[in-house]
Parts: sequence; C-alpha cells; structure tokens
Amino acid sequence: MTGYVLHIPGRLPTWNDFIAAAKGQGGRGYGYAKLKRDWTNTVALLAKSARIPRMQRARFRFEYVEARPSKTVRERDPDNVAAGARKVIFDGLVIAKIIPDDKLANIAGWEDRSFSLGHPRVTVTIYPED
Repeated sequence: MTGYVLHIPGRLPTWNDFIAAAKGQGGRGYGYAKLKRDWTNTVALLAKSARIPRMQRARFRFEYVEARPSKTVRERDPDNVAAGARKVIFDGLVIAKIIPDDKLANIAGWEDRSFSLGHPRVTVTIYPED
C-alpha cells in the first residue's frame, strides 16, 4: 500500500514537556497552549506544503529520530517522545484539513515504527483507508 509521507524536522516536544508547560505560571497552562499551538501550526504548514490530499480515514506509521545525547542534549524516553509528537501531528493534520478529526472514526490506527539517533525529526507515513 502506498502512503503519503510527511517529514517534520526538529525535536518535537515530549509529553513531559507539555506537562511541564501546563504546570508553569501557577498551573494556568499558558505555556502549554503556546507550545501546542506553535507545533500544531508548524505541522499543519508542513502538511499543506507536502500536498497531502484530504481523506476521511487513515492509518499512520511514525518513525522518530532523536538527537544523540551530549553534554547539552539529554536523552529522552521513547514513550514520551511518541506521545507528544503524535498529539501535535494529529491536531496539525486536522487544522490542515487532511483528516476531518482525530477521533476513532478517522484514525484507523498507528504504529511507532522505529527510534534511532541522528538528526532529529519525525517521519509520518499516512495510508488512506477511504
């Protein structure tokens, strides 16, 4: 089955990053809202520029590449990377009108295919199930 590929460069926020942002400013969530909005909009712009067509329902394969740990870059837990990335990716695809919503009716499933070290990015392959 042929899919549409979306490349998202950079180090996407982890689930722990979102939690920390929500707890900032006295727990008012301002940091969370900005972090999520910025990344969601970035994903939406990348999806639009990739010219991925609209679809009613799709299956997703995520491939994560994390930065190599160093004195300035901490290694991150794969489950936290995946949870944070998927949240902004699905929401970005909704904003870009690739999928109508990120509910069960539109998400046929996903798999976290691989984690590796190198130049940070997430590659998403989208398989329509219309």
